[in-house]
Amino acid sequence: MGEPLLERAWRFARACIVGSGATLVDFSVLTACIRVLELAPTSARLPALVAGASVQFFGNRRFTFRAQRGSLSRQARLFAVFEVATLLLNWGVYRVVQPRITWLPPELASFVGTFAVFVLFAYPMRKLVIFKLPPDDAGG
Repeated sequence: MGEPLLERAWRFARACIVGSGATLVDFSVLTACIRVLELAPTSARLPALVAGASVQFFGNRRFTFRAQRGSLSRQARLFAVFEVATLLLNWGVYRVVQPRITWLPPELASFVGTFAVFVLFAYPMRKLVIFKLPPDDAGG
């Protein structure tokens, strides 16, 4: 809309930083579930996604979108709804990709699907719906 390209790029970069932290948590839980608890990769994916999602909410609210003045309860409700959709998309994509790309370790297969879901669904919903702030009334 009239937002400078550099500002949009920096916000996307911040989202990638938050996402990297969430991915580290996700990867750690996934690896522990597969390698330590010996869960099947598709079963291990759900707890890993839930752990990463918890990092996403507060990181995106505070750092990526700087949406602290927005209603925490509204944002949390919207995040929960869209995160369930994101988790289901991630899990579904993983269930399709992981068994078909057998030469790729299951942890790396999760990165491929998660990034695609992030770019095509999660980031747009966070920007346009969840953390969208009402306009300032300062100008009248």
